[in-house]
Amino acid sequence: MKYKFIWLFITVLFSATAIGQITIKGTVKDKSAIPIPGVNVLVKGTTTSTATDYDGNYSIIVPNKEAQLEFSFIGFTTQLVKVDGKTVVDVVIQEASQALDEIIVVGYASVKKSDVTSSIASVKGKDLQTMTVGNVTESLQGKVAGVQVTGAGGPGAQPRVLIRGISTVNLNTDPLYVIDGIPMGTSINFLSSNEIESMEVLKDASASAIYGSRASNGVILITTKKGKIGKAKFNFDLNSGIQIMNNPYNMADAENYATIMNKAYTNAGYSAYLPNPEQYRGKTTDWWRAGIKQSASIANGSLGVSGGSEKHTYAISLNYFDSESFYEIGGWKRITMRIANDFKFSDKFSAGITLNPRYETWGAPTNWADFDKIDPITPIYKPADQLNGTENEYSIYARSPSYVWNPVAAVKRYDDYTNLYNLNTNAYLQYTPIKGLVIRTQGSIEVGDKVQSKFNPDFIIDAAHEKAEINSVERIATTNVDWTWQTTATYSKTFAEKHNASLMIGNTMEEYNGSDVSGYGEGVPNNSDSMREVNAATKNRSSKGNSWSSSIMSYISRFSYNYDGKYYVTGTFRRDGSSKFMANNKWANFPSASVSWRISNEGFMESTKSVLNDLRFRAGWGKVGNQNLPDAVYQSNIKQGYYTFDGNVVDTSYPSSMANKDIKWETVEDISFGLDFGLWKNKFSGSLEYYQKKTKDMLFLKQFPTYSGFPNYATIWTNVGSMGSNGIDILLSYKDKKGDFSYGADVTFTTVNIKMLALSTEGEKLYGSGNRTLTTKGEEPGFFYGYVADGLFQNQTELNAHTDQNGNKLQPYAQAGDIRFKDLNGDGKIDDKDRTKLGSPWPDYNVGLNLSFAYKQFDLIANFYSSIGNDIVNQNISDLYNGTSLTNKVSGLEQMAWHGEGTSNYVPRLSKDDNNENFSKFSSFYVEDGSYVRMKNLQVGYSFYNKFGFDKLRLSVSGQNLWTWTNYTGIDPEVGGGDPDKGDRVKGSGFGGWNYPILPTVLIGLNVAF
Repeated sequence: MKYKFIWLFITVLFSATAIGQITIKGTVKDKSAIPIPGVNVLVKGTTTSTATDYDGNYSIIVPNKEAQLEFSFIGFTTQLVKVDGKTVVDVVIQEASQALDEIIVVGYASVKKSDVTSSIASVKGKDLQTMTVGNVTESLQGKVAGVQVTGAGGPGAQPRVLIRGISTVNLNTDPLYVIDGIPMGTSINFLSSNEIESMEVLKDASASAIYGSRASNGVILITTKKGKIGKAKFNFDLNSGIQIMNNPYNMADAENYATIMNKAYTNAGYSAYLPNPEQYRGKTTDWWRAGIKQSASIANGSLGVSGGSEKHTYAISLNYFDSESFYEIGGWKRITMRIANDFKFSDKFSAGITLNPRYETWGAPTNWADFDKIDPITPIYKPADQLNGTENEYSIYARSPSYVWNPVAAVKRYDDYTNLYNLNTNAYLQYTPIKGLVIRTQGSIEVGDKVQSKFNPDFIIDAAHEKAEINSVERIATTNVDWTWQTTATYSKTFAEKHNASLMIGNTMEEYNGSDVSGYGEGVPNNSDSMREVNAATKNRSSKGNSWSSSIMSYISRFSYNYDGKYYVTGTFRRDGSSKFMANNKWANFPSASVSWRISNEGFMESTKSVLNDLRFRAGWGKVGNQNLPDAVYQSNIKQGYYTFDGNVVDTSYPSSMANKDIKWETVEDISFGLDFGLWKNKFSGSLEYYQKKTKDMLFLKQFPTYSGFPNYATIWTNVGSMGSNGIDILLSYKDKKGDFSYGADVTFTTVNIKMLALSTEGEKLYGSGNRTLTTKGEEPGFFYGYVADGLFQNQTELNAHTDQNGNKLQPYAQAGDIRFKDLNGDGKIDDKDRTKLGSPWPDYNVGLNLSFAYKQFDLIANFYSSIGNDIVNQNISDLYNGTSLTNKVSGLEQMAWHGEGTSNYVPRLSKDDNNENFSKFSSFYVEDGSYVRMKNLQVGYSFYNKFGFDKLRLSVSGQNLWTWTNYTGIDPEVGGGDPDKGDRVKGSGFGGWNYPILPTVLIGLNVAF
């Protein structure tokens, strides 16, 4: 009996609970009565939530009739609605007006977009996730006015990002990336696009001066995803596909190759190189197919969960990226995890910690050009009668008389891989002692280990030219331990309802430590995988190691004020001290100021509200710096070397770099003006900005004067000259919705004009890229410098006419079909004085076009990008058209090259000799128009809402880089800069060759939320 009573009591208890619960249903629409799918519906004060389906409908259980429902959706204002005993709650949510109430991140703070006075562009993470790329900055291409992104092919390659052009000629030009408030250097290859909530680009100094000495190239702030109050929400995203690798050139087959080379030999007066080309018909070695895959897989996946309560929110994600190389081996893999926890202990105390472990591995051959350059007559493997049975597996390949090493064999021997293990921890504590005052301290520590392992097997393909008689093994281990700590206090106050002021002061400390150690040895007993260890080496063992450290201490402050949402002023100040400079120049100041006038909020603008919704004028000024040079350049360095004397190897030491105790900051000062507007209920909006900036005391690595007695390869860091630039950024955006159909278009337009204003001495010339570029006063840095090719000599009459005033031939070795070089100074000879400006690697304009369409559950995205007015040096011209070498040539070259009067005025005659220096003399023959238009992304998707047990399920098909229009005849018109380690990042820009192309990619995507 008592058990029956217990069960009855339990039944009544649960019935009473159920009686208190209410099921609420309803529909969420916008002001045009269009249902909105995907709106988050949360029972306030609980973790119970749901989302609207495609028709805008929802159903949710609330605990009682006094419950409140919170409706939120991106682009709309969040609404709180009381149930008040109703069972049907329909809601009309309002669009956020031009997102003026949207919160964006600025340096060490977050503000309303309407309160921003500087040049800051904001991009949502969802707009960056439409492309599958290893480095998220590639998705930024064309989406932000004033930002030029040049993609880099190859697994793990980092794009070049320029914010309003360049501000230095010898240092790295990439911006500073700040993730969740922590400066992370100039690369974000480690960050998955799936982890990004938003990205803000600080384009002018008034915005970036708060980052002082590291902000001269601009700053990009990245906010990662955090947990939100509500029940646990899971998401799974997967994009997988193939990258397509087609041979960029139609190379000659064996018979055509023999014909081309015979003509080159006979034109030079030699006997035919390969008599009877017909004997090679059908005997072509297809090197490309033997070593290059037609497609390589690429995959990007993410699994995440987020949620929480008012006291604790969390977000956990696991991300995977895998990009194969187009060889049979190699590629880049990245696995990252982000664990973010935020705690609210009380109204005064909150804290958070984020852990970000990651693993990367990469490595791939780089000799893909050799698959086109090697002659098509040589077989891949040695004939059986040339083998004696004693060869190892790497010695069975054939040698080419072209002196191009067998590329199939080179790939087979390749063993150079790097593994990286890294953990970044970022934590903060925030205290609000009184209303309006926020004290925040934040620290980060990053520990990383990178291990590079190399093995070069022994082999003999040709005893004289292609061999390694002894194998070698090397392992390099690099460790870094970096930490930052920053503390800020911010006080905000509103006076008399219309006066709004905020003051922030703070201190930051950063330290970067690294060390490496390596071991090397030769004579490993065999080439097996298990023996590829330094300990297995039997000869010439050696080891070396080094360590380095640098640090920055800074004091920061910001004051902002606005009156009645009309007049705004912001000022920042940062004082940096760097360990890279001596006492006299260790500290530098970086101030900025900006103002804004919201004209549309004035009373006299009231009559225009129906058309002109937003109009704002901005102006800013500031100073930023650059200290991105090696540690301790105020010290002289000694390197070790050796020379042979009397048959013996003698060790020696020599000065490699000289001290400069007066080295100081590179400083960039800029001023900018902007106008923002919104029309017709902000359907049409945009901004127009003009800027000027000037770099002073540029840091430059120069050759030490030879008169000093030091070797001619000794260098010294010094401050040289100044550079100025100006330009405009334009953003135009139109978005509208008609019933079930919505559409939008964004256009970005950027111009940059750069000029050297002064160098350290009058008339100084700074050469780059093998003296093929020049930087002088009054011109843009790194312009192409060489001879002017004035077509080809067509006959003997033209040869005879190309003389000096005395009738002497200017090009005595020239023949009909050779390049005619201009005698620009008219001194009767072709020499170095006739070199001149041939072109510029810097574009006149960059244009982006981003289109979006949606109809019911279908959506379409298209992104285009264009670079206009830049030139490219096509270095492959020599490989493709030059008859002096035995490498393969383009198919049909014997007809493309000059072979009689009028047959060509571009490709010189085929010849085994290059007495006229058609190819060895750098001239305009190599310079081509580098302008291009590229379709970066085309994606079509279809979404299900509240189907199959998921809140949302989206399927998509996309194509990346499928179409490119250009007159450039090289591999790919997206050509970046030179090697920053050699000081050629700017002075070596615009040189195209066998660069790894940006590959067309086809993908399918799956996005699930539940």
